[in-house]
Amino acid sequence: MKHPYLLLYSEVKGLKGCRIRPIKNNKYKRMKTISIKLLLVILMINLSSCKKENTSFSDYQFSEKDQVINCTEVDSKLLNEALYSFEKDITPYFDKKLQNTNRAYNIFTKQASNKRIDFAKFTSKHSVEIAKALKEAGFINANGVNYKNPLIHCIGENMKKDDLKTTFNALVSTNSMNRTLFNPALQTKSHIVYGDKYLSLYVALEYYYAEILKIDFTNVNFDREADTKPANPVKATSPNAKVDFNKRPAKK
Repeated sequence: MKHPYLLLYSEVKGLKGCRIRPIKNNKYKRMKTISIKLLLVILMINLSSCKKENTSFSDYQFSEKDQVINCTEVDSKLLNEALYSFEKDITPYFDKKLQNTNRAYNIFTKQASNKRIDFAKFTSKHSVEIAKALKEAGFINANGVNYKNPLIHCIGENMKKDDLKTTFNALVSTNSMNRTLFNPALQTKSHIVYGDKYLSLYVALEYYYAEILKIDFTNVNFDREADTKPANPVKATSPNAKVDFNKRPAKK
């Protein structure tokens, strides 16, 4: 007795296309399913991108610089802008003589951890706007850094290997990370902050931008250079005073 499948095959093999159409339909269904899945993935990526950059901030002044912060789940463009603006603000103020950013980081971190800084004296208007954007993006809030933001895990993963990284990740993993607990460890390693850009970003967010949100800059004059007097001011003379061009200058 023939196998039922062989019997069925012998009956339909003479009909043109009988065994081809079901295979084509199956292939079409599979291709359709794959296409729908691809469309959903593309849509999710686009929505994710929109979510990462969902802030009203658009005044990017450092976009041509190297993007040293790369965190896929958050708005890295805004974070890089925040880092560069922070460095531009602290360098001339905390190291007036040498204008050395590394030295400025060291001094700033020590003083900020002890809360001995008058931010109104050196914060730029651009950084004030960035602080608002960082809050809008969910990186910081009224209490400081938002440790529930995906950025925190990105910082912890990308910090350079050091005891400070171990402490940071240990506090994050136990949901106990905050400025007060991390501060003692940071104070002892303030000299390495500049060389670790992810640690630099954390310091900028927690010790700079979070503090900016607490200050009213309404009456602050951001044009500080115009108000700065020259080191050796020239003595003013009367506009009607006559000048004797034949008079030789006095020898010093």
